[in-house]
Amino acid sequence: MRDILQHINGVEGVIGSAVFSERGTVLAHALPPLVDVSSLKKVAGLVMECAQGLQVTHTLELLDMRYSDGRVIVKNFAGSSLFLLCTKNVSIQVLSISLNLAAKKLANLIPAAGEIEENQVSESATTSVGGTTVQPAEGVLQLNVSHLANKQASASFDSLGMIAISQPTFSYISDFYKQSFKKLTLINAVSGARGTFPVMVMKDMDQQYDGTIVVGPGIEKKLKVSEGDKVEVHIGG
Repeated sequence: MRDILQHINGVEGVIGSAVFSERGTVLAHALPPLVDVSSLKKVAGLVMECAQGLQVTHTLELLDMRYSDGRVIVKNFAGSSLFLLCTKNVSIQVLSISLNLAAKKLANLIPAAGEIEENQVSESATTSVGGTTVQPAEGVLQLNVSHLANKQASASFDSLGMIAISQPTFSYISDFYKQSFKKLTLINAVSGARGTFPVMVMKDMDQQYDGTIVVGPGIEKKLKVSEGDKVEVHIGG
């Protein structure tokens, strides 16, 4: 299912997608890492309640809900729903072609997916676009390490002993720990190597860095991590 969703995400204007069962269970998703599983479960329930309350499950194939900064599109198929989070300028004409093909493929996978226990689905749903994961466990947040493509920029903040995060990642961590911060303590989830670093919040960072901690070569060496490794993230002193 995730391969099909990733293909849909390739359409310009699509931010992420998910498949909900007729009971409001999350069967699969490929959404940005800042969309946590618990929130997605609530969305699934609300989508099904909305469709059933408006009695459009069998009479309307597509729901297009528009907001100031984006759109939520829901396609009903085989008693299930294909949920899409999109930008406000996404082209329905272009998107509908991919949706029709995806719905046919997904319809054949729904019976098998429906047999998956909810706790198994929840575990797999932590994996998100590009392999980046948001893994909260018992009050601890784990994020992946990433590098900036611009090595000169990476070396600049690394020379100051700083790590970088995107604005959405800053908001996510703040919400997770219920407090703002200027420093973060990172702990290598395998070796236990750790360090506390000032944080540079980069507002114009590409979406691919959302849900990750961007480190330079010096800090990478100190923590004994490589790109893609997980680190525990704690509010620093």
